[in-house]
Amino acid sequence: MLKKSILAAAGTGTAIALMSACGTATDDAQTQPSATPAAAGQVELGTRETAVGTVLTDGDGLALYRFDEDTPGSIRCTGPCAEIWPPSLGAPQPDATLAARTGATTRPDGTVQITYDGHPLYRFAKDTAPGQTRGDGIKGTWHVVTVDSAHG
Repeated sequence: MLKKSILAAAGTGTAIALMSACGTATDDAQTQPSATPAAAGQVELGTRETAVGTVLTDGDGLALYRFDEDTPGSIRCTGPCAEIWPPSLGAPQPDATLAARTGATTRPDGTVQITYDGHPLYRFAKDTAPGQTRGDGIKGTWHVVTVDSAHG
């Protein structure tokens, strides 16, 4: 019985460490990404109306997010964090209204990640259908990217 208690405590500690690595205090560490973005190629970007407004989306219509702890030249969401928050990898292919605000940056592992207004972009593993924005506001550091539809 003592052995089971020790193992349970160790498992809980590991789960907490994984969740705090990407600034989330939910049970998201047990969720696998719904899709892994391609490491190369063009990624279509667009917008979609949601309950929180017009949001930036990837080619699958899924909402894209930014992480407050990322800074220019320093991507902080790597390892276990990137499993919960898969980075949007590849070259952006935005519509005309978004083109001036999109770009790319190099991740620590050498892959290219799409940016919007200089912020690296991510998906949230629990968003499984277009229009969902379940990751918005998690731990106060993850935010869905909203877009002024008239100006991109």
